Amino acid sequence: MFYGQDWQTGTRKISLSLGYRNQRFEENLKIFSLIEWAMLPCSARSVWVPVVVLLGALVRPPVSLAQAGFVDPSFLSGMTGPNSWLWAGALQSDGKLILGGQFTSFNGVPRGPVARLNVDGSVDTNFSASVTAGEPTIHSVAVQPDGKVLVGGMFTGMNGATRFRLARLNADGTLDTKFVATVTGSGSFITVSDLALQSNSQIVISGSFDAVNGSPRTNIARLNSNGTLDSTFVAGIDTPPNALALQLDGRVLIGGAFSSVNGQARDHIACLNTNGSLDTNFLAITDGNVDTFAIQPDRTVLIAGNFSTVNGQSRHRIARLNPNGSLDGSFQNGMAGADDYVACVAYDPSGKVLIGGQFATVNGVARTNVARLNPNGSLDTNFLANVDSFIEFILVQPDSRAIIEGSYINTVDGRSRNHIARLQSSSAPIIGPSSISAGVFSFDVAAIPGKTYGVEASTNLANWTVVLSTHATVDNFTFQDASVPQFSRRFFRVSKSP
Repeated sequence: MFYGQDWQTGTRKISLSLGYRNQRFEENLKIFSLIEWAMLPCSARSVWVPVVVLLGALVRPPVSLAQAGFVDPSFLSGMTGPNSWLWAGALQSDGKLILGGQFTSFNGVPRGPVARLNVDGSVDTNFSASVTAGEPTIHSVAVQPDGKVLVGGMFTGMNGATRFRLARLNADGTLDTKFVATVTGSGSFITVSDLALQSNSQIVISGSFDAVNGSPRTNIARLNSNGTLDSTFVAGIDTPPNALALQLDGRVLIGGAFSSVNGQARDHIACLNTNGSLDTNFLAITDGNVDTFAIQPDRTVLIAGNFSTVNGQSRHRIARLNPNGSLDGSFQNGMAGADDYVACVAYDPSGKVLIGGQFATVNGVARTNVARLNPNGSLDTNFLANVDSFIEFILVQPDSRAIIEGSYINTVDGRSRNHIARLQSSSAPIIGPSSISAGVFSFDVAAIPGKTYGVEASTNLANWTVVLSTHATVDNFTFQDASVPQFSRRFFRVSKSP
């Protein structure tokens, strides 16, 4: 059953639909989260059933509101997460999450070392795949536009078939038998650590290897859509790269600890043309490793790692380049950057930038392991997160919520989160699970101790009555209302004091 309705009040329009969905609306720059309780007819049984619709609202919050970055309680709430390390992740277009690593179970469900999660963090039981030979480790994942999933790692068998370090799965996790590639090497550590999908369905891979499909390829190669080697792309890197990305024009960015590319001197960062030749017009120079990239819509390139200068100018562990490798002087100019290693950088659709790693300050302000920057690189002081350990990768959802992963993460904002968590993007109060029992409607609100919260009720989204004002002493509280059965529809909104 599906129900949808638009409510129009003045200049504010709110779209409601069955289930939980984040929306935004404006009301005098005040910030709310809105929840609806409604009685809707169920045609199959000709009775009334309760339906709860949740909307999160954010409207250009004042600087003093600072809940963005707090753990999202709707993701992995009460779940155990993976039983071992995560190394890679990718978002599907439907919001589901593909994860790879070294785990053998997720939330107590046998899965590994690859799994797919629903939007709430529960295991998607419609997807199942497993390593059946070799080292059970997946280091890279990528989701194709058709929903198929590429996985790279140290394995030599997938779902019972021989697959050397690279395989493609169908949308349900079964093996795509039309894709066959063999990645081999002479050392004990042979893996595909990064994948990049081109718009023409070709696939750039990098890692630790010296041959692909029997042809010499040193640590980087390009494959056709069926797994055959693209012989027109030839490149070699003296050390396995730590980062791989495609520029919007198809050129290939690589970063890491290498010192030569295609036999020519290049330290830490380089750009390859579409045929694998070295782009000699790209002359970025860093004094330390570049370990992560993020390409912005305007074609500028975010880089991060363990450097302190870029092109001879001070940039501490985070910088932005123009497409030709020149330094973007409008980002982090005159700022202190991160005081220690930045392992991952991600572009936020709102125009901001998220960084994660092992640092204690950003631009001279205390930020532990994760921070959000404004478009010019200044610190977004509205974003606060308390993560207890090193962060290894960040994925930003289209709604700007951020998924963070770290091998040793145990808690985020004091809540138990095993290796992985999702952070809120906005400063709106977070409304958690809701329910109705014995005629009493209730919902949880994630709170900041020391802040005052108000709950208001309405039947028309125009006239509101205060039904609760509470001063939070812990990180959540529960609101209850026994009067909802008297109404065919009743809205509640939650606000937070500065």
